[in-house]
Amino acid sequence: MVSEVTDFYGRRYRVGESDRELLGHSRNWVLAAACVAMLVAGAGQYGFGLIVGGEYWLLAIWVATQAVAVFPLAWLRERLHVRPTLAMIAGAMLTALGDLFAGAWTAVLGGLGAAIVYGACFGVVAKWFPERRTCLGLVSGAFAAGSVLFATPLSIIAVVVITACGFVLREPPPDWWPAKPDPRKWALDKTLNLSLKHNRPAIRRYTPGQLLRCPTSAVMYVLVACAAAAWLFDVAYMAAFVASSGWGYAFAAVAVCVLTLASGVARWATGWAGERFGVGRVVRTALALGALGQLLLIVAGQHQAAVLLVFAALLVGTTAGCCYALLPALVEAHFGDQAGLLNFGLVYSAKAVGGIVGIGLTTTMVATYGYAAGFLLAAGLGVLGALAGGMLRQPGVPRLLVPA
Repeated sequence: MVSEVTDFYGRRYRVGESDRELLGHSRNWVLAAACVAMLVAGAGQYGFGLIVGGEYWLLAIWVATQAVAVFPLAWLRERLHVRPTLAMIAGAMLTALGDLFAGAWTAVLGGLGAAIVYGACFGVVAKWFPERRTCLGLVSGAFAAGSVLFATPLSIIAVVVITACGFVLREPPPDWWPAKPDPRKWALDKTLNLSLKHNRPAIRRYTPGQLLRCPTSAVMYVLVACAAAAWLFDVAYMAAFVASSGWGYAFAAVAVCVLTLASGVARWATGWAGERFGVGRVVRTALALGALGQLLLIVAGQHQAAVLLVFAALLVGTTAGCCYALLPALVEAHFGDQAGLLNFGLVYSAKAVGGIVGIGLTTTMVATYGYAAGFLLAAGLGVLGALAGGMLRQPGVPRLLVPA
């Protein structure tokens, strides 16, 4: 029997319908389809250094378009009530055109396609797994693992696979919640919801407009822009850096795959760390360790240390994956879960700034001063991002509580 319940914070939930009743199968099929689609959509970004190389502004345009377009396209899909299947078909066609890498226009189209797929997959999975936010890390991790497809006919795969996955994606009713656990207990019980031990819920739910007027959003924007710039510099230049350091193309491919696959795997496994140590603390630590990894890459290249280079790539990829996987939880912890994807999309748009800085503007720096200068910049941005993370404060919560 379908009913609506309200928790301590005033959040409403629709209970009484199972995923099998609504879908005809387990919601895990929706999660699997979203992960496969994101794997294909991410190939344009994460396999770029191996597929094209040299045309770094194409990747900067692709990344900037994808990051900026996630929010408006998700907003339009919600307002116009566009079914995920139709959105995924459109995303498949645009992604296929973008994977041709024929020029700036294909980079724009590919970024738009990836944004559509990204927003649809994230939005649908978030609605089907309201009590398991770590599933968003699986979706994000699949996007990062797209580099494994760099040697395949991407355009054909994009059309076929993303379209097929789109037919599996269906949205649940608004505010849907599974039969277990009880949402009212989930909101308060720290033994049931482990994340409550180290992650204080937001004081209230913020709309996208309210988020933009909040000073905390500016600090979070700086954090994401710094993290994205450092990470995207590695994605774009790792293959060329390894090749210029005396290793061959085969080892360059291995290094890029280690970098991006480490990011993907870390996003799959990061949820437990955020629950047990606090999302903000894990993000700050990851940014600081990522900065150390950038410095290790310089040392490895200068001394021809292959083992050190693989370790540094593993460290950088893992820490970047932690940041991206925990970003939705970081946004929810400060601005609430209402309109969660839209709020996330606004903060995620900072990745566009990171793409322009970390990929486009560093082209001249690398050409003039070498790759070491770029990795030093990436390390500095990682430290700046960690400092910004330390300045984050939940809106509406007083910094000093005065005893009554």
